[in-house]
Amino acid sequence: MELQPGQNFSITKHSPAPAAVTIALSWEPANTPLTLDSSAFALNAQSKVRSDDDFIFYNQLTLPGGGIQRAEDGRTFTVTFAKLPAGIERMVIALTIDQGQQRGQSFGQLTQVRAEIRDAGNQATLAAFPLTTRAMPETALIVGEFYLRNNEWKFRAVGQGFVGGLGPLAKQYGVDVADDAGAAPPPPATAPRPTAPPPPAAPAKPIRLEKITLEKKGSSISLEKKSHGFDDLVINLNWNQGGGKGFFGRLTGGGKIDLDLGCLFKLRDGRAGAVQALGNSFGNLQHPPYIQLMGDDRSGASAQGEFLHINGRQWDQLDRIVIFALIYEGAPNWAETNAVVTIQTPNQPTLEIHLDSHRNDQRMCALAMLENEGGNIKVTKLVEYFMDHRFLDQAYGFGLRWVAGSKD
Repeated sequence: MELQPGQNFSITKHSPAPAAVTIALSWEPANTPLTLDSSAFALNAQSKVRSDDDFIFYNQLTLPGGGIQRAEDGRTFTVTFAKLPAGIERMVIALTIDQGQQRGQSFGQLTQVRAEIRDAGNQATLAAFPLTTRAMPETALIVGEFYLRNNEWKFRAVGQGFVGGLGPLAKQYGVDVADDAGAAPPPPATAPRPTAPPPPAAPAKPIRLEKITLEKKGSSISLEKKSHGFDDLVINLNWNQGGGKGFFGRLTGGGKIDLDLGCLFKLRDGRAGAVQALGNSFGNLQHPPYIQLMGDDRSGASAQGEFLHINGRQWDQLDRIVIFALIYEGAPNWAETNAVVTIQTPNQPTLEIHLDSHRNDQRMCALAMLENEGGNIKVTKLVEYFMDHRFLDQAYGFGLRWVAGSKD
């Protein structure tokens, strides 16, 4: 079933009725220069969030209780109806263009945005919503919404543009969003006052939407340790995975670009090693090194790239990590990859590192250094190129012994 804007269908009355659904988002062209962010808002009968916890986005991936879960790549949301809190009657799914207004970008630079609603159990497609966006000047898009009507869950295709980015959209639904610049404090009262009552409890801190791009090589930022420590860190490497053009395309036969994500690590006790697909050294999240490569996209077909997870609850056991990328097959041509690295952990700003300098005579690129400084995580942009693992190791002093390896 293909939906038109404004059209809806019943999920509850579908046979068999799914206990959970996923909504998968895609767009054309897939290799757009736009940075697209997805979000979900769990709303009450007044079309407002009950609290900021009901806002699901890149820095907050799960609704408390697990009723809505955002995939790490932001292209899929899973809704489990039985886990939704009482009072949630509507869930809005949206796409926004990061810094779209500042960069003069809009959804009109895409030809289409597509949403597919699937049974989360067997992934059968229940409905699809292809939306033509060529003429849209907006930088935010309300794709669709799940809503409860007479004890029946339905999905409505919306396809409505929204002026402004993620911040104004979130504020519309009642999310307390921190402004980019703090407002000036009010002037002091001039009239004398009686003894002041006790100060009220401190309000919850507003949601911070900022993404931080480390622009210059060698630039750093520190992620400060919270009272409960860090949650898991998710490092994603994404790139233009289509066949190269021109000379590079001829060298690779127009096939997919195969980048591998990995890291060198050193623990506080002095042990060092590598986590990478070569040699099937995928690591472990629950035991040393507390780092794990989440599979290896050997086909180059995944639109999400590759993911490396770090167990933030064990960050005190780690000393430093160098994240790297390797062109495993084909001639090195880093400029064609348009690669970008994102580093995400809940309640911290999302960090982005772009490969904005290139050495096409080298096969490896050191992307970023993560260092344990007093329990905090210091992240430094590297973007330095090397012929192979040995030279990268020598540059950063891990002291490992290297032998030839391959991916089985």
